[in-house]
Amino acid sequence: MEKLKLKDIYEKVNHNPYCQITNILKKFELKSNFKNLLKNYGKIILLVAIILIGALIFVFWNNIEIILCSVGILILLFILAIIYNTYKISLDENNLKFKINMQTTNISYEKLINIYLDKKSVRLFFIPIPYYKINIVYVSDNDKVNILAFPTIMLNKKDVYDLFSCFEVKEYKIPNDKIKKT
Repeated sequence: MEKLKLKDIYEKVNHNPYCQITNILKKFELKSNFKNLLKNYGKIILLVAIILIGALIFVFWNNIEIILCSVGILILLFILAIIYNTYKISLDENNLKFKINMQTTNISYEKLINIYLDKKSVRLFFIPIPYYKINIVYVSDNDKVNILAFPTIMLNKKDVYDLFSCFEVKEYKIPNDKIKKT
C-alpha cells in the first residue's frame, strides 16, 4: 500500500467550502493523538529539539539555571500544544459529535452544511510549510453560520481520508458567465 500524503488526500477529498452535504453514509470516529504526531513528525520534532537545546547551551553555557528554565518552558509549551490539538470527531445516526478537551458538542445533520479540508501556507524561518485543517461549517442554535477548524497534524492520514468518504457532497458549480476571464 502506498503511503498517503495530505497533499494527495487534499486533491481527492472535498476541499470546496461552498459545497453542501447531502447524505451521511456510515458511522465513523476520528481521534487525534500523540502517537500519530510522533509517527508522522517524530524525526522533525527531535531535530528541532536538538537544535533548540544546542542553541540554548551555546548562548547560556555558563548559566545552567537559565538553560534548565528555558528547556522546562519549551517542554511545557509542547505539552500544552499537544493538549490543545487533541480532539475526537464521531458520526452516529443523528449527530456529528466532537469533543475538545472537556467540552462535547453535538451538531445535528440538519444543521450541518459542509465539511472540507482546508490548506494554508505558513512560513517557518522563511520556508513555506503547508498546513491542513478540517473545517466544519454548520448553523448554530441562534441561526448563525459557524466554522470549526481542527488541525490535522495529530491525525492518521488514512483516517482523514476515511472521514471524508462518509459524506455525500453536492458539488458547487460556478456558471461560465460568472467566471472572470483574465
